[in-house]
Amino acid sequence: MKLHVWAPGFSVFQGGIGAHGRALAKALRDLGHDVRLYGKFDTPGTWDGFPIWGTGNSSGRLQTARFAAGLLAACAYHRPERVVSLHLNFGPVAQLVKKLLGIPFTLTVHGIEMHENLPQARRRALRNADLVFADSAWSKQRLMDTVDLDPVRVRILPCTVDASRFSHGCKSERLMTRYNLKPDEQVVLTVARLDAREAYKGYDRVVQALPSIRKTCGPVRYILAGKGDDEVRVQSLARQLSVEDAVTFAGFVADDELADHYRLADAFAMPSTGEGFGIVFLEALACGTPVLAGNRDGSVDAVDKGRLGRLVDPTDVRQIANGVVELLQRKGPELWFERGALHDAVVARFGSTAFREELRSAFPTS
Repeated sequence: MKLHVWAPGFSVFQGGIGAHGRALAKALRDLGHDVRLYGKFDTPGTWDGFPIWGTGNSSGRLQTARFAAGLLAACAYHRPERVVSLHLNFGPVAQLVKKLLGIPFTLTVHGIEMHENLPQARRRALRNADLVFADSAWSKQRLMDTVDLDPVRVRILPCTVDASRFSHGCKSERLMTRYNLKPDEQVVLTVARLDAREAYKGYDRVVQALPSIRKTCGPVRYILAGKGDDEVRVQSLARQLSVEDAVTFAGFVADDELADHYRLADAFAMPSTGEGFGIVFLEALACGTPVLAGNRDGSVDAVDKGRLGRLVDPTDVRQIANGVVELLQRKGPELWFERGALHDAVVARFGSTAFREELRSAFPTS
């Protein structure tokens, strides 16, 4: 099939949505489809062998209008057999393409964007989509609760993980030195944008749990990888709890250092309440790092309903503390603490082969 795939960005960093988009594009190509990419913040040219078009680093309403016009023009010129939009914001444009050119479209939704104030234009786009991907069972349920849709047109497409990038290994001496870690310090890691709008990821509750964790486990360092406007609040919280010496704000971590950060950790914790899926869980697991996740959102799917990681009530600081302590003390299924076995298990469930098979049934090649 000739496919146009739309996303906020492919060649530029766009968090989990960007990683998901890159993986989906490559999987569709591997299945034999003719794929063109359209990333709002990308520069026109090629990326990883794909033709790609975007509006670059400009911003504002003019950029949005220019991108929408470019999508319409590209569809009119290339006549793809289907449009695949990886962000709901582009749904109204996809609906217009279908109305004007008769080209069917697929939308992807991530649970947190489904809410009672969802704009009517996006609701209409969802109702008119030929297929809707939800990244988890939680996201699908929120979608069905928000928009009256035929459930037959909604499929769960979990995120995937690149096993060639994320694998188990030794702790990085370079990072040990950078963060001034002592040999007896255990490391708890969270990777998340420190955006006040994304405080649902629960990193502040890990800070609140830290006094209890340290009381039981001894020296523990909490490394919070990410940056954003919520950092000052969390720093203040750490000072109030007298754990500022145990919390390291690592800032933005580049892609080429991400796997080493997961390997550095003795436990990965993100007790979120509104995560659509959480690709960071897969990345941590693929590096063999035990994971703690919340039991109220799409994180449940990422840890395969608790088979691959510890689930807790993400609003209960005591449960978070107890869960992290159990991971640091290696209490739980043996799988969680055997790095090679944990890597193999998450790749078998969420690796590229499984991801391609999910896509094959949605986009048949013959």
